[in-house]
Amino acid sequence: MGTKTPPPTTYITEMEAGMKQISEKVKATDSDLSEQIKEVTKDTHVRAENTELMLSYQRGHISLPQYKLLLCSLYEIYRALEEELDRNASHPGVAPIYFPQELARREALESDLEFLLGQDWKEKIAVPAAAHKYVQRLRQIGKENPTLLVAHAYTRYLGDLSGGQVLGRITQKTLGLSTGEGLSFFMFPGVSSANRFKQLYRSRMNSVELTEEEREQVLEEAVRAFEFNIQVFDDLQKMLMVSQSDNSRDAAHVTGAETVKNRLMEKVQMTSSDLSEQIKAVTKDTHVRAENTELMLSYQRGHITLPQYKLLLCSLYEIYRALEEEMDRNSSHPGVAPIYFPQELARLEALEKDLEFLLGNKWRERIAVPAATQKYAKRLRQIGKENPKLLVAHAYTRYLGDLSGGQVLGRITQKSLGLSDGEGLSFFAFPGVSSANRFKQLYRSRMNSVELTEEEREQVLEEAVRAFEFNIQVFDDLQKMLGVMEETDGRHSRFANGDHTVAKASQLPTLMVSSSPVMRLIFGVCVALAVAVGMYLR
Repeated sequence: MGTKTPPPTTYITEMEAGMKQISEKVKATDSDLSEQIKEVTKDTHVRAENTELMLSYQRGHISLPQYKLLLCSLYEIYRALEEELDRNASHPGVAPIYFPQELARREALESDLEFLLGQDWKEKIAVPAAAHKYVQRLRQIGKENPTLLVAHAYTRYLGDLSGGQVLGRITQKTLGLSTGEGLSFFMFPGVSSANRFKQLYRSRMNSVELTEEEREQVLEEAVRAFEFNIQVFDDLQKMLMVSQSDNSRDAAHVTGAETVKNRLMEKVQMTSSDLSEQIKAVTKDTHVRAENTELMLSYQRGHITLPQYKLLLCSLYEIYRALEEEMDRNSSHPGVAPIYFPQELARLEALEKDLEFLLGNKWRERIAVPAATQKYAKRLRQIGKENPKLLVAHAYTRYLGDLSGGQVLGRITQKSLGLSDGEGLSFFAFPGVSSANRFKQLYRSRMNSVELTEEEREQVLEEAVRAFEFNIQVFDDLQKMLGVMEETDGRHSRFANGDHTVAKASQLPTLMVSSSPVMRLIFGVCVALAVAVGMYLR
C-alpha cells in the first residue's frame, strides 16, 4: 500500500509548515487512527468552521444562488471521491470504510441540482478553481495510493453526518424549502442513527492495517483535506461577492446566445456570402467589448508578470489540447479537412516547450487552470464528438487571432518579462508560416470553401459568438473580483522555474488574506483571460 504520494506542487498553503509536527502530535494521542486524525486536524478544523463563508452560513445568511454554487462544488468533489472509492472498493485500505448504500452523496446531489437548475443542470455546473484542484488530488491518490482516500472520506462523510445536519436545517429554514426538495444532500435514509453509525465507521477505519509510514501519510492527507475545503470555501466566498444577482445567471450564456441568434440572419444578409466575413460581422460587437476590457488594455500597456504569464500558458495549453485533439480526430471530416493545417498552426507542442522552460521537467504536474478553462475545453470536446463542423468557428477565432493581435502581445510579453533569447515564447512563433498575411488569406479561402447548409452556417456563426460571449462572461466576473483584490498587487509568491515561496502560518491570520494561493490564481487568470480574449484580434 506503499509509495508515498506527494501533493501537487501547485498546492501551496501553510499546511506544509505544519506537516513536520504531525509525528510529535501522533505520539501524544490515542493509537486509534480516528483519534489521531481528530488531533492533527484540530487547528484546520477550527479554521474551516470560522471561514467567512461558514460563519455567514451558520447565521442563516445564505441565498439561493449561493446555495446552488455550493452544491455545484460539492457535486464535483463527491463525484471524484465516490468514483475513486468505487474503483478501489476491494482495496485493503478502502474496503473497511466503503459504505455506498449508507453514505454516497452523488445521487442526492444530482437530485438537488436537477430540482434547482433544471433538467439540463449538467450544462450549468460552475465551480471555482479550488474545487478542480481538490478533484485533481482525489483522482491522483485514487490512482496512486488509494489508502489516502480514507482521510478524505472521513473528513467529508462524518462532517456531513455531524455539522452538516445543522447546515441542512439552516438551509431549509432560510431558503423556505419546506417540502424537502433541494435538500437531499443532507439526508441519509440508509443511516437510522447518525451517532451509532459514526461509531461503526470509526471502528472500521481504526481496523485498517497501516505501517507507521502509511499512518503518517493518512494523517498528512487529512490535514490536506481540510486545507482543500478551506480553499474551496475561500474561493466560493470571492465568487459570492459578485453574485448577488445570480438568480438568473445560471442561464446567462444560453440567453446571450439566443439574443444574438435572433440578429444573426439580419446581419448575415448585409454582408458578403463568405463565411469568414459573416463571422467577422456577427462577432463585431463582442470583439470590440473584448478589446476594451480593463485588463486587456492593461496587458497592452505591458502590465504582465511572470507568474501571470505562466498561468496564461497553462490555460492556453488546456484549450489548445482540446481543440487540436478534436481537430486531429476529425481531420478527414468534410467540415474540418479544408482548414486543417497542423504543420503550420498547431500550438500544443509550442506550449509544451514553453511550459517546460518556465515550470521545469515536471510541468504537467504543475498545471493549474480556472474553472472557465475546463468549461471551454469541455465544449470543444462536445462539439468535436457531436458536430465537428462547429470546430471551424473556434479554430478561426483562435488561430487567426494568434497570427494577428497575438503577435503584438508576443512582443509585449518578450519586452515586459525580459525574455530576450526567445525562450518561453514559442507559442507566439509560427515557423511554418512564412507570411502571416498570405497565410490568413489562404485560411479564409479554405474556410469559405466548406460546404454548409443554411442551418449549418447559422450554427457556425452562433458558435463563433458563443466563444466570445463565454469568455467575456467569465472575464467580467473575474474583473469584478479584482475590486476586492486590489491589495494583491505585488504580493505574489515567487514562482520561478517551479520554485515556490510558501507563506508562513503567521503571515496568514485569516482566510481572506490577499496573498492566498486562490487569490494569486484568480488574479493571474484574470490576465490570462484578458489575453486570451484579446488574441482574437484579426
